[in-house]
Amino acid sequence: MGAPARASPRLCRLLLPGGAFLVLLLYLSSLRLPELHRRSACIWGGQPCHWLGDLPPNEEEGEQLPPLPAPAQTLDPLLWQTPHPPCRGQHFQIWHLQSAFAASLTPSREVLIGEYLKGWKELTKFMDSLGTAFGLITRETWSKITIMQDYQSGQHGAHYRTLQSMVTFELANGLVNFHSLPATHPPSGCRTLLRLHRALRWLQLFLDKLGSSEGGDASQMCASAYQETLAPYHSWWVRQAAALAFLAMPSQRELYGIICAEKEQHARTTLLATVRIIAHVYNITQEVFSAHEMLELP
Repeated sequence: MGAPARASPRLCRLLLPGGAFLVLLLYLSSLRLPELHRRSACIWGGQPCHWLGDLPPNEEEGEQLPPLPAPAQTLDPLLWQTPHPPCRGQHFQIWHLQSAFAASLTPSREVLIGEYLKGWKELTKFMDSLGTAFGLITRETWSKITIMQDYQSGQHGAHYRTLQSMVTFELANGLVNFHSLPATHPPSGCRTLLRLHRALRWLQLFLDKLGSSEGGDASQMCASAYQETLAPYHSWWVRQAAALAFLAMPSQRELYGIICAEKEQHARTTLLATVRIIAHVYNITQEVFSAHEMLELP
């Protein structure tokens, strides 16, 4: 008889993270996940996040909000606007992603949190299109989006219109914990947005690799971007779950189809235009967090 067939390298790569992921799923399935909507999505210690403050009964009785700064007209439209008709029948529309993040910057280099979160909602649609294994990552992202939305709609919502005003307010009121985050301590807006900021760098780097490569393994690109950005901040269990999610990703050509590009060159042009927009937002956010020594908040 001939020598026994050797297991494929891809199967071997799947076994360890696959087993870890199944254990993680069993653990998560025992938890009662809150329904993700604006008023009840933020849960801390099994209770609603009352520290966010109640919504005002109506606009007249609530805190008067300052007018929003104008969107960033100084961002060159040629930097991001590429011919891209709506992709019929698809939940994810990359031009919605581009528009949201482009609108999150003002001429004075302020980051509008509301538009920033809209950009992240579009990114969750993109992650959904990568496969069901990304469900855990998407749910974790939504938990942070809804915490930020509740801050914006709470009694101190006026201070959560921009990244800069939020940082100023939370620092002045001692809401930022620089040393540790006890189980009973609510996550500050700065800490929550920092987690989104780190994840934004991961997706920015992945999209850049996807748009810059003329051929390659999309799962390897995503895994490499993850190792360079988010992996150092995650536990072993989370890293194994992420590894499985990457293995189950669509191919590079299939991902080009997700952004509704008819030709490969069009896909790469669209992706790199999107990367440039995200990079603008990321770099300004990085500057703000760095200036206040917040890049390593627990």
